[in-house]
Order: sequence, then C-alpha cells, then structure tokens
Amino acid sequence: MAENLDSTVQNVIKKVILLVFGSGLITNALYIYGLAYYEGYIERLGFEYIFFPIKWEDSILWTYYASRELGVSTVSFWAKLTAPMIILILITAYLVARAWMIINIDNKTPKKKVLNFKIAKMIYHKKIKYPLVFKIIYPPVKWLLIMEQSIWAFVASYFVLIVLFFIPLFIFIWVYFPILGVNYGDSIGEKRYQQFQKELCSNENDYWNKCIEFINDVHGKSVIPKKVYGRVIVKNGNLIGVLTDSGPITMTIPKTIYHKTEIKVESE
Repeated sequence: MAENLDSTVQNVIKKVILLVFGSGLITNALYIYGLAYYEGYIERLGFEYIFFPIKWEDSILWTYYASRELGVSTVSFWAKLTAPMIILILITAYLVARAWMIINIDNKTPKKKVLNFKIAKMIYHKKIKYPLVFKIIYPPVKWLLIMEQSIWAFVASYFVLIVLFFIPLFIFIWVYFPILGVNYGDSIGEKRYQQFQKELCSNENDYWNKCIEFINDVHGKSVIPKKVYGRVIVKNGNLIGVLTDSGPITMTIPKTIYHKTEIKVESE
C-alpha cells in the first residue's frame, strides 16, 4: 500500500513538471514578472511606464535584474547569520533530503500481469479456425485498442492535473504574479531612491560622475528650465527620464548634446 502511494506521488510530480514546463508557462511567467518588476521600479522613481514601455522580449532582462537583487539580498541574509543558525539550517536541509530519498525509493520488483484466460483461449481458437481472417483483422483491431487505451489513459491522467494544478497556477501567474513583481520592483526602486537622495551622481564604487547636464533650446519665456542636471534613469526614443536633486523630470533629448565625463569628487 505504501509502495503504491509512493509510486503514485512520483507519477503525479512527474506529470505536473511535464505539464508546467511543456506548456511554456514558466517561461511566460518569467517575462511577466520582469515586465511587472520594471513597471514597479521606474514608477517608484517617479517615471510613468506609459512614457517608457519596454518590448516583451526585453522583459527577461529585467527578470535577471530582479533575480540579481534577490541574490544580493540572500547573500546579505547569510552574512548576518550566526554559527548556530547556520548549523540548524544545514541539519534541517539534511533531514528533509533524507526523508525525500526514503520516500522516493523505487520498487524494482516487476509486477505480474493479470491475463484473462477465457478471452485468450477464444482468440486462439479463432486464430486456428480462421487464420487468414485473423491475420487481416487482428493487427488493426489490436492497434485501435492500444491507441484507445492510450488516449483515454492520457486524458484521464492529465485532465485532473489540468483542473487541479494547471488552471490555478495559470490564474496565479496571470493575476498575482504581476502584483508580486510590481511590489518587488517598488521596494527596489525605494532602495535606489534612498541611495540617490544621499549621493545622486555616483555610488561608492563608481569612479566617474554619472550625472549629465542638458541645455534646452528655450526661447523667450517658458516654464521649461534652460538647464537640467541629473542622472538619466530611463530612455525611450528621444524621451528620457532624469532624476535631479529637485525630483524626477521627463523630457525630450535636446538636438545638440555635449558631455564630458568627470571624475567623481570625493566628499569630505
């Protein structure tokens, strides 16, 4: 009984993995998450996604950025752990791995097939009595029976998985996954904004000043400032998003740009 249960659990897990990966659901989920992360990130920095959209194929790059930030957070978490906590985590991981290995031990004993002797005897007599008819009819009938059994077995085994796992997973990825991405992008954007509040034009390890001064072609009275000095965050065509000391600014790139990169000035 326990062996049959273990075998059933293994088959279900294999089918779920095949269904999820074979359908391309995971790949699309990565693109959706990257797109949502990007939207949350730039909007937290003060720039509208409608002005700075990205292509679908570029979303996977932002998924990488999100995973990189998650990796940095994970490394920081491990760096803060004490020796007893690390030992406890390793022991827990070992016990879980051992339990999983015990559960997944395959039964190598071959199962005996149950044969219906009455049907087999009847088919044998027909084969002896009508050898030519049997030779013509039996192969296609056998093929049809095998195909029918295979089709029904496939439908029966995967229908429950589709209803119980695939559809809820699809709804989760379609509805809640973007929310998770936007929230995570918003949190990373908040962290970046706090860094830029302290030091807008450079980070600790930067050698060069990252800020650029733009001189706009303004004639007469205008609400547009003649000079904009800040850090370029996003760009879409001739539209750029610049973070300045006074806040985020969305503007078009001037016709003529001259920029000389300067070495970062160390603050005392």
